[in-house]
Amino acid sequence: MDLTLLRKFHAFILIVVIISLCASTGLSSEAHVYMTNNLGDNTIIYLHCLKNSEEMGHQQIPYNWTCQWWFRLISPGQLLCDANVQGAKQLQFMAFDAFKNTCRGDCHWNFTQQGVFQNLNGEWKLQYKWPH
Repeated sequence: MDLTLLRKFHAFILIVVIISLCASTGLSSEAHVYMTNNLGDNTIIYLHCLKNSEEMGHQQIPYNWTCQWWFRLISPGQLLCDANVQGAKQLQFMAFDAFKNTCRGDCHWNFTQQGVFQNLNGEWKLQYKWPH
């Protein structure tokens, strides 16, 4: 085999290994954030989120509905959201934080009258109370 061809083959194998390692260590992974409105009939949650200061848009979530944000994490990222219910103060919270990695890629949030709960390891835990 030609020495130049052998070097190209080794470089190709090295690139494949590096890409595989990055994918397995989460350097190029996906995040899914689910937010469910369980506040009660005729209650709408207004959400606005930013991922690393990048606009992710505004959402209106009717009662008993779930919205989802999906994004690829090329590098560690954060999803900062403002939640607002008509007639109540705005709640700002960290919906996803790759640095803390509490969600392992899937973050599930449940908005209730008691507060905002996050599903951590199969258990719903109160994370935020509504501001008064």
